[in-house]
Amino acid sequence: MLIWLKKSLNDPSYIKPFVWSLFYWRAKEGNIPIMRQDDLLKQGITKDRLESYINRHYIIYLCVWILYMICAQFSELFVPDIPKTSFPIRVIEYFFYDGPPFISLFNLFYCYIYAGALFFSINYLYEVIILSSAHLLKYIYSTPNSFLHRTLTNDQLNSLKLWLISLLFYSKPIFNQPYLSENPRELWSIRWHQMFHEIFVELGYKPACYLFSSFPAKLQKIFGTLASFAISGILHEYILYSSSRYLTLEQFTYFLFNAIVMMIWESFSKFRLDQGQKFLWKRIRDSLFMTVFVLFTLPWFIEPYIKCEHYHSLMHFICRKM
Repeated sequence: MLIWLKKSLNDPSYIKPFVWSLFYWRAKEGNIPIMRQDDLLKQGITKDRLESYINRHYIIYLCVWILYMICAQFSELFVPDIPKTSFPIRVIEYFFYDGPPFISLFNLFYCYIYAGALFFSINYLYEVIILSSAHLLKYIYSTPNSFLHRTLTNDQLNSLKLWLISLLFYSKPIFNQPYLSENPRELWSIRWHQMFHEIFVELGYKPACYLFSSFPAKLQKIFGTLASFAISGILHEYILYSSSRYLTLEQFTYFLFNAIVMMIWESFSKFRLDQGQKFLWKRIRDSLFMTVFVLFTLPWFIEPYIKCEHYHSLMHFICRKM
């Protein structure tokens, strides 16, 4: 809503409906002109292409739904005991104060399965949106005298077709194979949950850079990065607190830790590459380190949801075990 208000104030001559802003991660959405139905068909949105698109996404939906049900069922049936002490504190106690092991192998494996349930739940719900939009576009194309044609004006109908085509054929995927990430910035900026990326940039990164505009550019970027991850942490803390009144700041500190690691990672990688390191070896090394880092820190993010008994997650973790 705040992004929509900002863009509306920047261009008061033409204000798009707020609902049009619900897919802000769409690539080059503003450069796609409104065209007639015949023109859109000439651009490649043919009946065969649309049918192929729908069939492919039905297969994706089925596979994702099966994986989600497997992970969700496992996470409900085999809930482990989670220590009351937060994960980062247990890690510190283990390495610096001769404390007990900070996590068992089964608990670590369970966190991976639980994370899979969250990942697949968001994906399959997004596929529902994609398939519904594709069928609506097919209905518009195949039924010239439909209820929509009789109810909407030509401009409104063209605008609806443009929005559907933009969503289906010009959008980045909501998740872009995050398991292939080679560094934290690639994970958080390109491959992970593109729906919220611009929100965090607009509400965190840019205001922080403006607030510290009198500082050197590097410090502006540091404060901006910390602010964008802080907004993400606040959002996740709100999800937990609103559904279960659970607040420990584990989510907030998890995202701030990732911001710090990302900045250190980039400084180290640039230094090593400047020393003449081969590019292929750098990619292999970074991919391995990134995988280990994500797997090692994942319980920090997942454990608060397990403690709140969010075993059967559907959307935003609001369904609780009875």
